Amino acid sequence: MEDYIFSHFNAILLLIVFIFSSIFIWKILKPQNPLPPEISGGWPVIGHLLQFSGADEIPLSRKLATLADKYGPVFTFRLGLPCILVVSSYDAVKDCLSTNDKAFAARPASLAGEYIGYNNAMLFLANYGPYWRKMRKIVLQEVLSSSRLEKLKFVRVSEIQTSINELYSLILVAGENVDFPVKVNVTNWIEKLTLSLIVKMIAGKSYGRVEKGGNEEEAERFKKALKDFMYISMEFVLWDAFPIALFKWIDFQGHVKFMKRTFKDINCVLQNWLDEHLKKKERVDVVDGNEQDFIDVMLSMMSNEDFADGHSRETTIKATALSMVLDASDTTAIHLNWVMATLLNHSDVMKKVQEELDTKVGRNRWVEESDIKNLVYFQAVVKETLRLYPPAPLLVPHESVEDCIVQGYHIPKGTRLWVNTMKLQRDPKIWSNPDTFDPERFLTSQAGCDVRGQQYEFIPFGSGRRSCPGITYATQVTHLAIAHLLQGFDFSTPSNEPLDMKEGLGMTMRKVNPIEVMITPRLPSVLYKF
Repeated sequence: MEDYIFSHFNAILLLIVFIFSSIFIWKILKPQNPLPPEISGGWPVIGHLLQFSGADEIPLSRKLATLADKYGPVFTFRLGLPCILVVSSYDAVKDCLSTNDKAFAARPASLAGEYIGYNNAMLFLANYGPYWRKMRKIVLQEVLSSSRLEKLKFVRVSEIQTSINELYSLILVAGENVDFPVKVNVTNWIEKLTLSLIVKMIAGKSYGRVEKGGNEEEAERFKKALKDFMYISMEFVLWDAFPIALFKWIDFQGHVKFMKRTFKDINCVLQNWLDEHLKKKERVDVVDGNEQDFIDVMLSMMSNEDFADGHSRETTIKATALSMVLDASDTTAIHLNWVMATLLNHSDVMKKVQEELDTKVGRNRWVEESDIKNLVYFQAVVKETLRLYPPAPLLVPHESVEDCIVQGYHIPKGTRLWVNTMKLQRDPKIWSNPDTFDPERFLTSQAGCDVRGQQYEFIPFGSGRRSCPGITYATQVTHLAIAHLLQGFDFSTPSNEPLDMKEGLGMTMRKVNPIEVMITPRLPSVLYKF
């Protein structure tokens, strides 16, 4: 009997020890910091998908800004299985993109990246690792470095001058008297220019306009395919919310079929570019350092062997070229469009910029890149437009590769990060009268603020490892193109009514309606004959 009692006592004792040990270990291992607040209304399995259906036509950045007013600058929600962390304050953004920059350096997987993005070989979709580091280094050194951009300066100047000449020609076609205003679609002009510029740098072609002997059908096919890429990238795809193999094969939404068709069109054009360059390389011995465009550079640097992560040389070149074309043409065009729209709705500011151009440059020659440093008010206008209308109001999503702490909250590995730059750059704690267009703020209180992502209250191009590598290029194109427009023409809206400033849906801040304006030349006619 004593043995029976003793054995039961030992069992109970062991159970008590096990329970207390488990509690002790759990307390040690469990996160000491709380999780961020999660917005209400979530459902089992699907999370908050219904709240972000987009049926209300409110831009996503605006919707998230409203939620930040309620839940604070750090909160989460779920889109199916993935957990999304949204940050919108200076301190939270600095925690994510500086303190925890490496932890958030990954990109979340997406079906568009797999089917259209060359299995995530595109630079802005590639996951953090050796392949991404090597490709970014090549792009920064061989295309977007200051020395390379200076070498390609003639491309920017010639494309912008050609575009200005086309704009002037529209006026001449309208009638012999060039003193009366002519109605033009500035948005179309901008989109043609930005696409033509980057394709010229990447492939030596001009796709904004058709060159003599060019392939108009190919150009139009490519432009449509790029628009389709942006469209499907912003659509809700079932697999992205529920990454189950079944949703790749059973295409309920028809998105996979759409992606495959879009990829076919894009790849056909990029393969033609590559084939043309390969044939040229066989005919001409290109000397290192004298390559004419990015594809020439890539072919000179890379062997026929696999480059990295299983991507062939051809795939790597095409994926990187596509990434650069999309980044440089779409977001730059969006920004230029907002600059013109904002100036048209603030005619006094436009007049001050034109007066600055007349004083610092004059009306007997065209503005040059070397003049921009002296156009301080004009630079402030560009910055203020970027603050109010960042082309990417939500930065490209990041994903945490390890647990980390953001503003005292525990962020588990695998959490996706959305940085709401639109909300950040209108924070009343940082910016006085944050919704007011006021370029002077960048000449006074925010004079030291630049676009490089080092000040975490102003990050239109992102910050940290995954910031946009094309900051210098985008800034140069914006300054030179807008300066030419404002120096060369006077603008007014039809009936002198203000433009609507409605923002489109999606991850980029596209202006919904195009800009149609009345223009009149303001320089001697001889200057328009480049």
